[in-house]
Amino acid sequence: MALTTLLKAAIPAAILSAGLAGCAGMPGSNANVAGNCTNIPGAIVGGALGGLAGSQVGGGRGRDVAIAGGAATGAVIGSNVGGC
Repeated sequence: MALTTLLKAAIPAAILSAGLAGCAGMPGSNANVAGNCTNIPGAIVGGALGGLAGSQVGGGRGRDVAIAGGAATGAVIGSNVGGC
């Protein structure tokens, strides 16, 4: 896979995962990540890796959905691993 294709997948995935990580500890959310401790670096890395994994699936619009789903899933998993 070309480097430009990987970057096209990694950049939106990192932005999405950072946004999801930031929402995890917002007032009014029911999120309880590691005892009210949000692992933002883990969420960012997980989202980026999930987005990259999703970019390997399908093509066209299906690939876009797979990237978004992979990034979201990776961010959730990454925020719950290690960290605080």
